[in-house]
Amino acid sequence: MQKTSSKVIPMRPPNQKNANRAYVADHNTIAKVVCTALCDYLQSALPEHIKDAQERLYQSSETAGLEAVSIDLKVFNKSSNGLASLFLNEVKQSFTKLNSRPVKTPPKVVHDASKEDEFDGLSLLDKGEIEEQLTIDGCVYRSEQEYKDVLYALNKRLAVIFAVPSLTMSTNPVSPWFLMNQYADRVKTQLFSAKTKQLLFKSFEEKVLLGLADVYDSINKLCIQAGVMPKLPKRKAVNTDNVNGGVKSNLHEALGAGSIVAENSNVQNIPVSEIPAAIYAPLLEMAQAYRATAAASAISDGLIVAGEQFHTGELLNSLTELQKISAVEGANVTEGLRTRIGMQVQVGGQRRPYAEHDDTLIDVVAMLFDAILQDRQLPDVVRAMIAQLQIPILKVAMMDKEFFARKNHPARQFLNSLSHAGLGISDKNNKIRNVVFEKMEALVAEVLLNFESDMQIFSDLVEEFELFMAQQQRQIDVIEERAQKVTKSGEQLELTKRQAAYEIALRLKGTSIPVFVKGFLDDVWVDVLVLALLRREREPAALKLSLSVIERLVASVVQQKNTDKGQSILQGLPRLLKDIKVGLENISYDFHEAAPFFKDLEAWHRSVLTVKLEEDHDIPVVEEIVLIDTGANVCGVSLEDDLVQELEEQISTMPDDKYSTRVNEMAVGDWVEYESYEGEPLRAKLSWKSAVTLKCLFVDESGSKAMDISLIDLAEELRQKKMRVVGQEKAPLVERALSGMKKLIGANNQEFDLV
Repeated sequence: MQKTSSKVIPMRPPNQKNANRAYVADHNTIAKVVCTALCDYLQSALPEHIKDAQERLYQSSETAGLEAVSIDLKVFNKSSNGLASLFLNEVKQSFTKLNSRPVKTPPKVVHDASKEDEFDGLSLLDKGEIEEQLTIDGCVYRSEQEYKDVLYALNKRLAVIFAVPSLTMSTNPVSPWFLMNQYADRVKTQLFSAKTKQLLFKSFEEKVLLGLADVYDSINKLCIQAGVMPKLPKRKAVNTDNVNGGVKSNLHEALGAGSIVAENSNVQNIPVSEIPAAIYAPLLEMAQAYRATAAASAISDGLIVAGEQFHTGELLNSLTELQKISAVEGANVTEGLRTRIGMQVQVGGQRRPYAEHDDTLIDVVAMLFDAILQDRQLPDVVRAMIAQLQIPILKVAMMDKEFFARKNHPARQFLNSLSHAGLGISDKNNKIRNVVFEKMEALVAEVLLNFESDMQIFSDLVEEFELFMAQQQRQIDVIEERAQKVTKSGEQLELTKRQAAYEIALRLKGTSIPVFVKGFLDDVWVDVLVLALLRREREPAALKLSLSVIERLVASVVQQKNTDKGQSILQGLPRLLKDIKVGLENISYDFHEAAPFFKDLEAWHRSVLTVKLEEDHDIPVVEEIVLIDTGANVCGVSLEDDLVQELEEQISTMPDDKYSTRVNEMAVGDWVEYESYEGEPLRAKLSWKSAVTLKCLFVDESGSKAMDISLIDLAEELRQKKMRVVGQEKAPLVERALSGMKKLIGANNQEFDLV
């Protein structure tokens, strides 16, 4: 790897005429050094990956005996160097394209119906391609988790270098996402088997992606040396002493040398509005109720309160400092809000008193987030993530008192959007990367790092997230629709098999036929009839012929007293045998297995259809046939009635309790929570509910099939406490929380409605 410390990087010149041109040139130099550092690493790591991949493929072909992998190994041995060269070239080109990209403000994205076809292609994905993408996403997820602390800073720093508004994992040429997907694109051109691709991707993860730590550290140090800092707002002064001075120092070091605290900033500049009496009255009542019902640790920070009152603007600066500490070090959501604030502003175990309105708002916001943390509709992991926003939301409430009055307040919309998107997220999704949850985490981190006083950040993030979710939802809908089709097809096949069996039994009514004929119809010809029933719309003649074969076959094995009729049947035997063979060909039936049937049928026909009957044949006769109690001329209606009756009988066997009532009332879109085999909580959404078989299809947050289960079994799972119904989000998160707070204090009759 090239040592970047030996390069002299020109620093940004002071503000003067033509300074910007020199500044751009400096950043171009830095971009080239970053590209060189990454490519030097890849040139040393790729041979290790190739060697490791060859060993994995060899072992797989030897131990598992997979011929496809063995063939792929030969192809990989020949093409591996070319793949590596193409991949490396793509990485270099990505830097060139990004470095030459003009600075633009991203245009507003407007839905264009002409682009619908872009999403139609998703319907062409088969199961193998979905599993392949999940493997890629899993490799990326583990790598990003390994470098999550440094990647966010690199996105910000490289955005400055390349003069773009922002960089994401998919556009940052040094990110695991970008490198993995570029490599995967090269691998896909070789048409390797699914097993081979999986081995190659995992080898690339271990030998290339998980070795990027030194590269990232080198790039980060290079940017700091060159004075390239993330686009973070200037930080205000905080009231601290030696007790929390160490925290300030750690934060300064974590965010980079460019984020120097403005010790003498004017704390009066932050806009703060007064709380109208109509709003303050219910807020005060809520705060008092919270203080009366909450634990002592939640309403007290354990500090001595004395001295001059904290000005609201000064307190806001301290909250901003605490907010950024949380962004770097993580927020301990188990600590009370007052405790967290107190530890930030205390001096030697003592703090100054808050203004009355600020004191009230601290408790109201604490109460709000207590309600959110107790919301059972949200998964634990989503509640914990949203809880990190306590400090930013407290700042919003202090600066803009309409937060509690306006349902469309951007900060409220932001919380509600996170809640709605997170309803189906599972804590553990088979260790596969969840792009929605990662996006939510990135937005929360954006607020913690960049929100100071401008509310516009919430509007921008809501707009960004809604666009992202609209794109995700299109993919989810495609996958979910595919899962529905598979499940519905399975049910249709099951019902068609029942109808085929019904049609056969109907034509055997009142007859006695040989056992081998009965077995042939029930075990073999039923499949021919099922195929004909499924194709009845396109090929009605085939269905008619299949039913005719049953009638002619039965007639041919029943001894005829009428000689003329017997002769007629005898003359039609060649045609009957030909129609039977055609039907068997349609289902690709092995004629070797059918040979005994034709042999027995021929012997039986000799005994039945000739004038002289053989008395010593060994072919048994079925004396009685089990019949379906139905009329001969109303097959479809009677079968439907039979299914309805069976359905009613199944429902009648369900215990008359709240669990049976609950599953019968479940609607499409309701979520349930259950445990995986490993005991991890998972969530699934009711996607389809059959009115014929009581079967239910549940899908996960990606739209893939999670399980299919009958209503009877679903009710039993609820009864055994193995599953619980989460339902749907009927009210936004903040409205639900405020409603619960109002009920706690009995404020339903307040003139001002906080909800």
